[in-house]
Amino acid sequence: MRKVFQIKIKNFKAFQQEQIFDLKGKNVLAYGNNGSGKSSLFWALYTLTQSSIKNDEDIQKYFRNFKESDKATHQSLCNVFAGEGDDSFIELTTIDEHGQDVYKISHGTIDTNKNSDTIIQELNQASDFINYKLLHNFYAATHKQEVNLWPVFERDIFPFLMDDANRIMLDKIKARTSDVDRTRSGQPVRSGKKRDTNIQILDTLNFEIEGILSEIQTNANDFIKKHFFGNKDVIRLTLQFAKKFNFEKVKDKLWQPEKEAERHNNLHIKLIVEIFQEDSGDWKKIHRIQSFLNEAQLTRIAIGIRIGALRTRVQTTDFKILVLDDMLISLDMSNRMPIIKMILNKDNDPDLRFFDEFQKIILTHDKGFYELAKRHTSPQQWEYYCFHAKEDENSPPTIKRDRTRIEKAQAFLADGEYDACGNELRKETEAILSKHLKPLNSAAENGKFEELTSQLNSVFKQVSETNRRDFNKLFVKKPLSIELMNKLKTDYSKDNSLTDDQKKHLARLENELVTYLIKQYELKDDHARLIEETQDILKRIMNPASHASLVPLYESELKDAISGVQKLKEYLNRE
Repeated sequence: MRKVFQIKIKNFKAFQQEQIFDLKGKNVLAYGNNGSGKSSLFWALYTLTQSSIKNDEDIQKYFRNFKESDKATHQSLCNVFAGEGDDSFIELTTIDEHGQDVYKISHGTIDTNKNSDTIIQELNQASDFINYKLLHNFYAATHKQEVNLWPVFERDIFPFLMDDANRIMLDKIKARTSDVDRTRSGQPVRSGKKRDTNIQILDTLNFEIEGILSEIQTNANDFIKKHFFGNKDVIRLTLQFAKKFNFEKVKDKLWQPEKEAERHNNLHIKLIVEIFQEDSGDWKKIHRIQSFLNEAQLTRIAIGIRIGALRTRVQTTDFKILVLDDMLISLDMSNRMPIIKMILNKDNDPDLRFFDEFQKIILTHDKGFYELAKRHTSPQQWEYYCFHAKEDENSPPTIKRDRTRIEKAQAFLADGEYDACGNELRKETEAILSKHLKPLNSAAENGKFEELTSQLNSVFKQVSETNRRDFNKLFVKKPLSIELMNKLKTDYSKDNSLTDDQKKHLARLENELVTYLIKQYELKDDHARLIEETQDILKRIMNPASHASLVPLYESELKDAISGVQKLKEYLNRE
């Protein structure tokens, strides 16, 4: 499977000096304040993937120095402090079982749009980029207007959908609606077979667009119902192609640059939302949803449509990225975490496994959200970054890899900062226990305080409950008769009343029981020892490190504490 191995950016948007992100094929979680470069990373990746379907001239314009007198530079994304002639580029290194490949776009080098190598084209078609602005566009309308999703589909969905012939849907739409047949004098045909053929082509295209909207609508409603409302009828949506292409609209050449506003007014994908009324069992249509639905409901609808579109795509590659930039900024924490857990597929839901296929890059300005999301990831699969920009200066942002708390504790220990080392260990223990507590029991995610010793006991109680459920699932709930189970107490291998299949079945069951019992005795020892060791760490190390105390923190004890916290993490991850 191909992955992004490294990203290099220089003199593009916020990045001036060359900035290197070593992903090593992992996912990325990053936080930083406004202006620190998070969105620049988002747009760098978007620009590079989109370059695969553009010609060289349309790519080069992003890397020219801006000159007010030169309109050809007015779409420049080159860093404003870059000097004339300074190199400006985005470079992506990919890796798979065969090795590494490097792709670069700049004013002088473009190797992402070659027909001889379609890797970046495939990446572009399979990937998705979502930020808070894109979600807001789903319901950006005045109180007087109905929501029109045509601009959203034109910009963010149709460019990533393929038809059955593997053609980009937006290219197909443009090709069939750029103009009608014309006479030698340049006038549009008014009658006859050519006009009828044009009308038939547009009718077929409208029908195809309606089919795509219907499929996205079905996928979106299924996702919203199952994953936002626990399979209850609460909200359902309809995507209606209300204003379609026709001969009169197309003859006005709607795709000319100056016709964008006219095109968006003359084409309309209507978003219809209905709310289920439990008392009557009827669905009530909501007019002007932007005025009467709350932010959480609107965001769920927007996410549902984006996921519905994502699942509608014909996937031809396993190389794909999902880049999210403050996607959930408008939601409070109670609404954010369920969505991020869906994207991470924490419950291994078969219906959400398509998320597992993406290499994810999640960017946020919210440190609290970052820390909570971090608890649900692991350093084996994720890289963590901190972005920072000084708000009172125009200096470039600083970006560094965010060390794990264990790594920070080890660094503080090496520097002789024992209190700081103890505090990092306490934070790491809190994060470990919070991660493994059931959501309803997680104090951190419910805004409540709970002593670490209490959390520790709760986690190990949950491990015991899980083991009991596993026992019931493995043995008690097996469809075996009590008579057959009693044969386990006998020498059933010589029992002539049993068939060979029954004997084999009993042998497998006996082996599973013995294996299970041995594991439980091993876990019992681990269980008791880890509780005792962790409680001792809390008592001897973490509490004195967090409060004024005369208890000295010795280097050897801190080394043992670091080892103990790592053992606790490995044990709970395994369980």
